[in-house]
Formats: sequence, C-alpha cells, structure tokens
Amino acid sequence: MKIKLNSIIKIVVTLAILSFLLWKVEFNAQGFGETLRSVRIGYFLLSLLGVVIVLGIKSYRWRILIANEGAMYSAYNAFGAYMASDAIGIITPGRIGEIARLYYVRQETDISFYAAFKTIVSDRIFDFTMLGWFGLSGTLFYFKTFGDYPGIYYALGILALFLFGYVFIINLLGTLLKFKAVHRLPIVRFIHESFIAVIRKHALKMWAITILAYFMFFGFSWLIMISLHLSPSYIDVVFIMSIMSLSTIIPLSVAGFGTREATLVLLFSYYGLASETAISFSLLHFSAFFLWGGLIGLVFWLLMPISLQQVKDDSKSIFLLFKPEK
Repeated sequence: MKIKLNSIIKIVVTLAILSFLLWKVEFNAQGFGETLRSVRIGYFLLSLLGVVIVLGIKSYRWRILIANEGAMYSAYNAFGAYMASDAIGIITPGRIGEIARLYYVRQETDISFYAAFKTIVSDRIFDFTMLGWFGLSGTLFYFKTFGDYPGIYYALGILALFLFGYVFIINLLGTLLKFKAVHRLPIVRFIHESFIAVIRKHALKMWAITILAYFMFFGFSWLIMISLHLSPSYIDVVFIMSIMSLSTIIPLSVAGFGTREATLVLLFSYYGLASETAISFSLLHFSAFFLWGGLIGLVFWLLMPISLQQVKDDSKSIFLLFKPEK
C-alpha cells in the first residue's frame, strides 16, 4: 500500500507541475508541433547511440572498482547489469534499481555484500562529483554570482573548491575514525572507505573514464539540440545538462517529468528560447536516454532476470550494514 500511495502521489505531483508550468509559460501547442516536425531526424537518430556508449564506459569504471575489491567481473555482465539496473530504476520508487547491481555482481563473484555496495556508492560519487561540479558552476554562472565572467572561469573555480572539499572531507573522516566512539559507527567507516576508493590505486584512470563518459553524454545531448536547429556552445550544453540532471535526482515525480521540463524552460529562457523548444528538447532527450535506454535495459533484464522483490530485499538489507557496533 505504501508503494502504491507513493506512486499515486508522484503521479499527482507530476501532473500538477506540468499543468502549472504549461499555464505559467503560456504554452503554444501549435508552436510545439511545428518544433517537433522540424526535427533533423539524422542527428536525433545518432543521439540514440549515447545511452549505450555512456553506460558502457561507466560499466568499465565499475569493473575497476570491483577488481579493487578483489573480485573479477566480466565486461558483458557489468554492461548488462548496468543496462538492466537502469531499466529497473525507471520503474521503481526512488530509482532503487541501482541496487539490482548488488544482486548481479554477487551472483557471479564471491564479493561480499558490504564490498559490493561500496562499489556502487563509489561509482555514484564519480557521477555526483561531475554533475555537482558543472551544476554548481552553471548555477553561479547564470546568476553572475561573482561577475560577468565566461563559464569556464566558474568551472575552474568550482573545481578548485571541490578538490579542497575532497581533501578536507577525507582527512576529517580519517581523524574522526581515530575516536573509538566514532569507529564503532559502520556508516562513518563506510563513507570514508567509499571516498578512499575514488582516490586510491587506479583512481586517475577511473576519473579519466568518468570525464570521457560525461564528455560523450554532453556530446550526444548537444546532437539533440542540433536536431532542433540550436547551436549552443559546448560549455552551455554542459551547464544545462548538469543542472537538469541534478533537478531530477530527488524522486518528486514520475521519471523526472515536470521537474525536468521546468528546469529546462528556465535555462532555455536565459538564451531567449521559447518554452516550446525547451519542452521539445526534454521529450527528445527523455526518448533517447530514458525510453530507448530503458528498452535496451529491458532486453538485458530478460536475458539476466532478477525479481523486483530481490531488489527491494537488497535495498532493505543495506540498512543492516550500518547498525552501530556494541
């Protein structure tokens, strides 16, 4: 009943946000139709390669994290697990589909539940760092927080801030863990170990892989913009896509609908673009990365079946890892 209630609430929130958005921006249905009819199909079809390439690159990064835990996982299984969990994440509350990877890797290797979950958290740290870096840089740039400087200056400034933040957090956690009272808290040790995993051996290689993955993600998103006859600079695409991605992390609506469109309408207006263009881009991007990616993930899910109940059970088991030690 709780899951059904959550689903109903998310549907209501989605409809409310979309209705308010379309009413507030005086949405022009005719202009929206003309925008979609003018799409350059060739560029859009090319963008469909994006989800496969990006998740393929990320699955390689995940394999390195798994190897660092002393387990070997095949490239095919890692890619299949990544694609299947992406599909499961679209249809599960709070995108707990990520937890499906726990099951997949433990099924094929002797890795522990704790170590497997750590690889997933460390894997997400890479992603959130990239999105946080460019998302915060873009937000400060659009608001001209420190003046009317080029976007790249904001990005470099925030990069320095993030590097300092990483050093501070890791050293702070290391210092706190020297106290017995804190050391008995598994959650603190887990967070510390998860951050250590992204700076230890092979870390530079994983960061290079992450940069490549997002370079491709932004590039294929840029192709969708070109298909709509737009010609933004690459840094503009980086800022827009990062802020949009961050806006959909909190599961307020179904598959990010509503929050994604509202964010894009706001960002596109900065460049003098109509709301019809922003919503057209949103639908095309959703089709290329979520819908198309979900369909491919569904194929892998059928080839590598896992029950949703197993995913839910694993998500509940995670909390058992962090029970304070006596």
